[in-house]
Amino acid sequence: MPVESVPVRRILIFGAGAVGGYLGAMLSAFGHQVILLGRPHVAEAIQRHGLTLLRPDGLQLTTRPHAISDLDAVHSEVDAIFLTVKAYDTEAAIAAIQRKGWRSPLLFCWQNGVDGEARLATAFGAERVVAGTLTQPVSVVAPGVVRLERTRGGLGLAPMAPVQDLREWQALLQMAGFSTRLYPDPRAMKWSKLLLNLIANATCAILDWPTERVLRDPRTFAVERAAFREALTVMRALGLRPVPLPGYPVPLLAWAIRWGPDPLLRPILAAMGARGRGEKLPSLHQDLQRGARLELEAYCGAVVRHGARAGVPTPVHAALARILEDLAEGREDRATWRDNVAALLERTGLHASGRLTARAS
Repeated sequence: MPVESVPVRRILIFGAGAVGGYLGAMLSAFGHQVILLGRPHVAEAIQRHGLTLLRPDGLQLTTRPHAISDLDAVHSEVDAIFLTVKAYDTEAAIAAIQRKGWRSPLLFCWQNGVDGEARLATAFGAERVVAGTLTQPVSVVAPGVVRLERTRGGLGLAPMAPVQDLREWQALLQMAGFSTRLYPDPRAMKWSKLLLNLIANATCAILDWPTERVLRDPRTFAVERAAFREALTVMRALGLRPVPLPGYPVPLLAWAIRWGPDPLLRPILAAMGARGRGEKLPSLHQDLQRGARLELEAYCGAVVRHGARAGVPTPVHAALARILEDLAEGREDRATWRDNVAALLERTGLHASGRLTARAS
């Protein structure tokens, strides 16, 4: 689609964190009218100094989107709402949008996890909701400053209703600098992204280890492999298959983790994990370190929840979720779990070989 045929859009980004900041910076730079809704200190920083995107090639982009901390400051309808808040803030975001009474904006769900777009569809109608994925790691450096860790990857879009034609939005996002792919099945796309999010996320947070170390160690790799296989089993029970995402051959990765030999697979995945995340710690690790609420419902909790509905046991994910919940609530001591691989294997019911013990099977 020619550049001149892509109209300027008025886009509300609901959540000025890493993902919201990245999307906002790129769209604003291309000339779209971006309204960035964030916490007061973030909105104030952007109002004063602009929104800055740091790239891994050393380039720096600063734009000046309209930054607000109260949705009531938006007095006219927008063309689209990009939901980028944490999964546990979804209901509050839905209520705030409903109070506006807007009837026409498309709602793009860029959240991690697999249920956000379904919640939006229930609240606003499936024909107004688009499932989205981002496969580029982004982190917050400071209020109003985000860093793109790696250029590899891009965006995925999938309609929640077959009446939607997303080609214009695909063109818009591509013109703004994003590699963007369309998918027919939102659930397959979002579950494929969940598989990527799960790798070395909970384990890194529990042991206070970097991604590469978790994937190189044969004991922790056993935990990762068992957890990944659980998620794949749940996907199959739901009638879903992994699909390739921008920059990531997820079906090949799934096949390798299911069937590949450990000695060959560990160093390859460790190198891929280190490159893929750049300097960014896994999200659960970051949140646990700073004492923030953990987005468990979007990760381990999603596998447990959908596994229960599908009749698929998920003991490894259930154990990981319990440990992290106890750490976040102060019922467990982080220092006790740091480097404690033996305790992790015991609680997940796993041998270093990755086989379930009788207790956990």
